[in-house]
Order: sequence, then structure tokens, then C-alpha cells
Amino acid sequence: MSQQKQHKVRKFRRVELRCSLGFSSEEIEGEAKVTNISTAGCRAESDINVAGGLEFLVLLHLPDQLPPVRIDRAIVRWVDGNSFGLSFSLFFPSERARLREFLEKRK
Repeated sequence: MSQQKQHKVRKFRRVELRCSLGFSSEEIEGEAKVTNISTAGCRAESDINVAGGLEFLVLLHLPDQLPPVRIDRAIVRWVDGNSFGLSFSLFFPSERARLREFLEKRK
């Protein structure tokens, strides 16, 4: 008998996007390429190995946006090879608004 993967229904619509992000914690730092994003999180790829549960400070380098969007706490929710999912759990409302406005223009 085959098992089917259950798909979660996302609260926030993901947008396909290619941009870079920098991540850092006390244990690790590196760069990653974003493949899709929402105001609640993103999917990224990196040559740096990360583990589920790690928390990072993230600087999100959106196209034509300076300075980068600062996310004070992003949590690694899943890892699959060099891809991983980040959940954005803490950032200033002004930074969240910048990200939301950017994504609304890309829909």
C-alpha cells in the first residue's frame, strides 16, 4: 500500500523569486539563494549545511531594495539536501511591511 504525502495548506501565498540572503547565528553563518518566498517564510538553497531547528538572523537581499530586509529570527523548519525552509518568526513591523509591499507588486 502506498502512502501519499499530505500537503499543508499555506496561510500565505508563496511567490517564485530568485534573490540572495545572508544568515548567521552563534554557530554558523553563510549565504543562500531564495527560490520562493512569502511574508511568513521562504525556501532557500545553500552549500552550507544547516539543521532543522536552527535559528538565524537573516538579511534578505530583494531585487532593487536597499537596505536588505532584516529578519531578526528565522527558524529552519525542514532540510532536504541543500534546500531548506525558513519560517520568519521575528522582525520589525516596518521590515515585514517592506517585504509584503515588495511581494504584492510581484503577484
